Amino acid sequence: MNADNPQSHLSLALIPSCFDRICSILRSPILNQEPGHPFALGGIPLVVFFGHKKTGSDSACGIRLLSSSGQMKLGSDSVYLPRTCMQAIDIENAIVLPWGLGSKSPRDLFAVCSEIANCPQDIVLDASALSYVDPLGMATMRAMFEDQLTRKRVSIQFLSKDLTSYLARMDFFKDIDIEGVDLSSLGKRNDRSGSLVEITKIHEHHQAEVAASRLARAITGRLTQSDPDAPADEQTGRNEYDSYRGPLEYSLKELLENSLTHARREGRINAAVWITCQFYPKLNIVRMAIVDNGCGFLATLKEHPEVRELTDRHAIEAALKPRVSCNRGAMAKILGSENQGIGLTTTAKIAGAAGGGLVIISGNGMHDTKRQYSTELGDVRWNGVSIAFSCTRDLLPTISISDLLPKDDAGIEEDELDLDLDFR
Repeated sequence: MNADNPQSHLSLALIPSCFDRICSILRSPILNQEPGHPFALGGIPLVVFFGHKKTGSDSACGIRLLSSSGQMKLGSDSVYLPRTCMQAIDIENAIVLPWGLGSKSPRDLFAVCSEIANCPQDIVLDASALSYVDPLGMATMRAMFEDQLTRKRVSIQFLSKDLTSYLARMDFFKDIDIEGVDLSSLGKRNDRSGSLVEITKIHEHHQAEVAASRLARAITGRLTQSDPDAPADEQTGRNEYDSYRGPLEYSLKELLENSLTHARREGRINAAVWITCQFYPKLNIVRMAIVDNGCGFLATLKEHPEVRELTDRHAIEAALKPRVSCNRGAMAKILGSENQGIGLTTTAKIAGAAGGGLVIISGNGMHDTKRQYSTELGDVRWNGVSIAFSCTRDLLPTISISDLLPKDDAGIEEDELDLDLDFR
């Protein structure tokens, strides 16, 4: 690299903005870099050195950019760390993460997942450009990592402090070994159950009801003045606050149970479901993700007459129709659970009525209910089902859930559930 070349000056100008990520790589416990040994940062050659520019002490270390004319300091803001922290990794062959991982650009998210799944060696991710992760990105990447960690090591390099703190708060790193991430300086954790649900893994049907209740609480928050601790009505056994959340809770419970049941078909007995949710107050938007690593819609619905063509895209479209994926009677006994097959349909209608929608990915198919758009992702695929839910929280009180249920079942469902299927 020529220091007099304008392109070199451009690179030098960009590097100082990555100091916190450079610090994270120097703390990475993967490879010990010897002083004077070059390594790569995004293809730019760097070298670790000892000594402080002012004191001359060898108790600190730092990095410098290598140029064709010799060593060059990394701008005027060179990074200095305690010598004990001097550890680094060559990431020349790392998988580079995009600017965002989530429902804003699902193709980018699942392209990364495909690249990770097809990588024959230990996974090293370069997060230097990553600035945004939403619930879909978190749940999908968590499901992917849990699968990969059974066979490979996983390292994330250059993850910013803000994203590290946020992902840790959402339990992204809980109970898994992700290398290269500094979790030593996390702050105090407050209860935010009215606005978020941390990443939670569901692997038993009895967990669906509790998970649905937590999701419903985070989605609705305190839209009414009802007291969650108010005495329950003697006839219904619920107070006003419970009734307010009840319709959404029922829909989500149906969806979670159905997700786990169908994920475990085709021999995938160890498949699981991951959920997470967050309310973004500045946008007044709720985002939720429900992700499984099962066999996908096409494998479970390939014999169903509603699947017009044997493609992932058409299987998603069929799954959105009422009762296509229900488990009742003999089928419920075989699969170990019973549901009405309206969870996905009703959840999509709730999201749409509240100004949002669902983005659903299964196999190489993708469907966006808000935009009424379906497409195929080519070689990019997810071997399971990933669902991103979004809605405007303040619009939820205007919705009548009973009006969103299939017309021939609305009365039956209300009688069976003993629920006031209205937010209002």
